[in-house]
Amino acid sequence: MDPAAAKRFLISKVIDEAAFEHISLTDIEKKMLQFSELHPSLPNLYEVNEEFERDYDADEYEDKIKSLLKNARERDGTAAASVEQEWEDALDALKGEDHYLLVMVHPAFGGSLRSGGTPQSLRIALIIG
Repeated sequence: MDPAAAKRFLISKVIDEAAFEHISLTDIEKKMLQFSELHPSLPNLYEVNEEFERDYDADEYEDKIKSLLKNARERDGTAAASVEQEWEDALDALKGEDHYLLVMVHPAFGGSLRSGGTPQSLRIALIIG
């Protein structure tokens, strides 16, 4: 999986989980899932970031996204092993990348990328590094 597909995968999981849990995500919150200083994916992403910084509480937003990521992965844990492999592939594809979404990935999985709880601290450091 390439980094762009990996990011789309994680973003879709967050948005789908928000819908499943009836949690509202504003357009700005959805766009911030795409934020990256090095790889802007929307033409006005810096304006979106300015609006986000002005009008939103980053800590509350990050907590919301961490919870959605965690819940989406837990819900997917009941699916086929291939779904867990998609999570792993997406996270692996983003290691070494610079994406705001990754700020929320590490704490969402409590120091473990695998749902079974196997410590993966080195991989986490590489992913968010």
